Amino acid sequence: MAISLALIRAAAAPRFYEELTMSPNLLTWIAAGAVCCYYVVMWSIEGRDPQRGIIVIQYEPPANLSPAMLRYVWKEAFDDRTFWAGLLSLVAKELATLEMQGDAPRVRVIPGTNHKSELPKEERFLLDKILRRCGPKGMSTKLFDEETGYQAWGMATVLRQGAVGRWFVENRESVIGGAVLSLLPVYFSAQAHHLDQVLVLAWALALMAPGGFYLIALLPHFGDLIRASRKGPRPAVLWRALRLLALVVPCVAGLGAGALVLGVNFGLQVLLVAALMVGLDIAFLHLMRAPTAEGGKLLDDIEGFRQFLSSVEKSPMDRIDGPSRTPSLYERYLPCAVALEVEQAWSDKFLAMAESLPEWEFWEGNFCLGTWNGEPVGISLHRKPRHLERVQ
Repeated sequence: MAISLALIRAAAAPRFYEELTMSPNLLTWIAAGAVCCYYVVMWSIEGRDPQRGIIVIQYEPPANLSPAMLRYVWKEAFDDRTFWAGLLSLVAKELATLEMQGDAPRVRVIPGTNHKSELPKEERFLLDKILRRCGPKGMSTKLFDEETGYQAWGMATVLRQGAVGRWFVENRESVIGGAVLSLLPVYFSAQAHHLDQVLVLAWALALMAPGGFYLIALLPHFGDLIRASRKGPRPAVLWRALRLLALVVPCVAGLGAGALVLGVNFGLQVLLVAALMVGLDIAFLHLMRAPTAEGGKLLDDIEGFRQFLSSVEKSPMDRIDGPSRTPSLYERYLPCAVALEVEQAWSDKFLAMAESLPEWEFWEGNFCLGTWNGEPVGISLHRKPRHLERVQ
């Protein structure tokens, strides 16, 4: 019996290998499954977030971080609010002014100010760029502006250098390894047996890669625009849609050209497999980011500070160790409130106090920085009375 089983296995092995090598669909999905298993294993080893600790109310920004760095660590990514928080911090420190020009506020440097040595690197970078490149005309708060987008890109680089490795890790090496493995299912699905076929496959993927990368970066703006348009047609929404369309058209053109090459030469299944692998790579690009041990403690402190900013009731402020309720405190922490998405609650708290305290004086300085989740992000800046000293 044992000899018969051995003979059957010996006869079946070459046949199984032949079927395996002759079935590109089977090889494709085996390779795709292997990529999924790789990502799951690497995420369980490197991408798990540490267990959260006890949240304690914080009355100061944790670790003396700038508002922009607070958001960057909190979200582990750079976005519009990170940029706004950096600009507002310069305004709160009386290094710049915020003024309306057209439908968007612009930030202008106050002449004669020189406190760059006291600023965090990201704010010092932003201030230098405003001074050197924008001059008296100032800088727009809209990231769709080419010049503003360029400054934001540089600011994101500075933030990444300060945060990655200390407060969170990206595990990009693992993601790059997964992206390389993701080419195997596409290759097996395309059945590229000759050099010219391999070159066509590589050329098509290279043509699609930049368009896909930038289109994914623009997706959040699509959702934001759709939510904003639900309130009816407005000139600002229409203008933003046109600018977004101008950015999307080249991306779609690159994706369409690459997809046409793949479809004509290798069939539609290659497109499906490529789309699945790209989606998997993008998902784990975000999932593989994880706080360090120090970063986990910092996130707990950030949450405690966020709870303080968002508590509309006065009880946290009435504690002995709580900060004094002065207009300068409102303006000083407003950039942090914008960074942590609680500017409405923070403004409501202090505007209510301003109505009950005669020594407070607020002016009609209301600004809309932009839209977030379809809603305008508005702020109110105040003018403090002369007899009140500024809290630094």
